[in-house]
Amino acid sequence: MNRKRLTNDSQGFTMVELLIVLPIVSLIVIIVFNYMFVSYGKMLQENTEANLRLEGETMLLDLEDELLFTTDYGEVRSADLTDTYAPVGGWTYNTNPDTLIIYETSLTAPRRDPNREFVYKNVYGCSGANSAFNPIAINNLIYFTKQNTVNQYKTLYRRTLTPQYSLCGTNYKLQTCPVANVGTPPCMRADTILSSNIIDFRVDYFDENNVMLTTPPSSPFSAEKVKLTAILGQSMYGKNLSVETTITMKKIN
Repeated sequence: MNRKRLTNDSQGFTMVELLIVLPIVSLIVIIVFNYMFVSYGKMLQENTEANLRLEGETMLLDLEDELLFTTDYGEVRSADLTDTYAPVGGWTYNTNPDTLIIYETSLTAPRRDPNREFVYKNVYGCSGANSAFNPIAINNLIYFTKQNTVNQYKTLYRRTLTPQYSLCGTNYKLQTCPVANVGTPPCMRADTILSSNIIDFRVDYFDENNVMLTTPPSSPFSAEKVKLTAILGQSMYGKNLSVETTITMKKIN
């Protein structure tokens, strides 16, 4: 019986050819996968920066009403309000990062509600001729940061302080405090978390002529306008990212 002899063409790769081809193929695979990983990492970083920018802009825009309708920017909390959970030494604006203290009128409903009314201190009674001399009650909104325990970033909170004295009318806002202390009078709600990705929070104050009040640090005295700068950050794919957002508002009261 005749056997068909295999030619060199039908025997496949020789050992020498494999030793030449395999390193080339391996190098190509490494280059392709490295490119894919770098591209994927860059995409994640760009998406993270976009999300941080959106978070910062949304956060600052949410403060728009408070900034527009503030009666004053405070150096400290109002003397007739109480806060059992204030930091040692009390609330003050000249911290690092900055603390923003807003004085606002107490209302019976949200500011956008057309049926809202002022809430008054009950000094001269809530009815009768003398009630017209009752002063308007004031809330404090305090924006402050606290270092996170799990990473290098800070959390920006809003604390609401409301009058605990006798009022004419019902304040629709409630006193807030750290979440662990909610339910301990007068605290009824937890402080609002605005962002947990804060690197820095800065407040600059301007007078009616748009001149920055430069007494170090910028003082709220005589301020008619405020500029808030929030720098947000996040670690992604081996890189520490940061995004800066700002908002400038002039009060209308």
